[in-house]
Amino acid sequence: MKNRIAVATDFSKKSLMALTKAIYLAKKFQCPLDVLHIVEYSIFHNPKKDKKAGKEALAKFIEDNFPNLEIEMRQFCYVGTIHKEINKHIKEYECQILCVGATGETQHLTDILLGSVTKQIIKKSSIPVLVAKNESLPDYINIFSPTDFSDSSTKIAKIAKRIFPEAHLIFYHMINRPFEIRLGHYGADDEQITNFNQNAENKAKEIAKKFLKNFQGSKKEMILDSGILSYTRLLSVAESKNASLIALPTSGKISFFALDVLENSKIDVLIWKF
Repeated sequence: MKNRIAVATDFSKKSLMALTKAIYLAKKFQCPLDVLHIVEYSIFHNPKKDKKAGKEALAKFIEDNFPNLEIEMRQFCYVGTIHKEINKHIKEYECQILCVGATGETQHLTDILLGSVTKQIIKKSSIPVLVAKNESLPDYINIFSPTDFSDSSTKIAKIAKRIFPEAHLIFYHMINRPFEIRLGHYGADDEQITNFNQNAENKAKEIAKKFLKNFQGSKKEMILDSGILSYTRLLSVAESKNASLIALPTSGKISFFALDVLENSKIDVLIWKF
C-alpha cells in the first residue's frame, strides 16, 4: 500500500472505531493517514466559524483518544456536503482507501444506510470504502468474496488482494439451478432433473476454475454451494470460514443483497461502486 489512507469522522463511537482501524492500517503499511471531518453547510450558520469550531473539535477528539500517535497524520475540516467534500479530498490527495463507521450515534443503522450519508459516501466514492463493523484489529487474514463470476466481483476481489496482499481469499458461489418441483412442472422426470443439476454443477466448476486463474499466486479457495442465495446465507458462510473482511461487489446477482449484507454483517465490509 503506497498511497495514503483517508478516514471520515463525525466524532461518534462508530467513527472512532473506523479511525482506530485506519490508524492501525496506516502503522502496519507505513503510509500516511488523512482524518476528515465535514461540517454540513447551512445557510443559518457562518461557514468560517463552523470550520474553525470543527477543526478545534477534531484536534481535541484525536488528542483525547490517541495522545501518542506513531504515524504520519494530517487533519482536515471542510464545510459542505459530506460525500462531495470527502470525494474532493480523496481525489486531490490520491488516497487509496476510505474508512468510515457504519453509522453516527444519532441515527439508526437503517436510516443512515438507506437514507443515507454512508450510502451516498459509498455511491459517490472514487476509491474502495472500508466500513468498520466491529472493534477487532483489521488484520484481514481471511477475506470472504461472494462471486457470480462477473467482472465486478473479480474487480473487488483483486482490489482487496492488492490492498491486503497476504490475505487468504475465500470465494463463494451459489450454483444457479431451478427447484426440482419447477422442473417437474415442465415434464422432467427424476433422472432428467438429476442430470440437469449435475450439468449445472459441472459447468460451475469449470467456470470457477477459469475464474481462479485471475488470482495466480494468491492464497485462495472456492466454495460452490447450492440452494437459495440470500444475505443470511452469505453471512453465515463468511462467519463459518472465520472471515475478517467481506469484499462486496455492487453489481450482478450479489448486488441485490449488498445493503442487507452491509447492514447486518458483524464483519468489516470492503465495498466500491464501480
